[in-house]
Amino acid sequence: MQSLILIFLLAIGGSEAVFWQSLTCPYEAQQQNLLRVWCRQTSAECCTGLAFSNSSQLADGGKLRVTQDLHSFTVEVLEPNPTGGVYWCGLLSRDDTIIKLAEGYFHSTSAAFIWSFARWMLLPLLPVVIICTHVCTAMKANQCCKKQDEPFDDVAAGGALTDPLYESLDPQNQRNSSGI
Repeated sequence: MQSLILIFLLAIGGSEAVFWQSLTCPYEAQQQNLLRVWCRQTSAECCTGLAFSNSSQLADGGKLRVTQDLHSFTVEVLEPNPTGGVYWCGLLSRDDTIIKLAEGYFHSTSAAFIWSFARWMLLPLLPVVIICTHVCTAMKANQCCKKQDEPFDDVAAGGALTDPLYESLDPQNQRNSSGI
């Protein structure tokens, strides 16, 4: 168990240096010259954020890295926003509406990002841990019961059944033995 905790802590610490979440936004060839958009969803049909040119490599003061491809661009979040949530990437059309290309959930911290994956790996282990704990507890209880059932002295155990104190307390046996 200690080794699992150590591995988890190392994963959190190691991910701080390279914690990047990214979103790839594919577009059509005729949309190549439109401004790129990165925004946080505020409602089902709306978002707030920023627009940048198709030649930008950094956006939002260096918090975002943008890489271009022939038919897509990718936004990497280098510094997570303190408010995680659903983010969109898209294009700003000529009539100033956002053409949403992709969306993704972005976590506010690296620990939240790691936990979002780790919980699904740990979830199947929960029943195994419960079963193992139950089996171990039952085995220990069984061992304790066996030790209590064993007599402490062979001589005392042999004479215990013939001792008059242990005779039956059945009322008929008491009448017969008392002469009634």
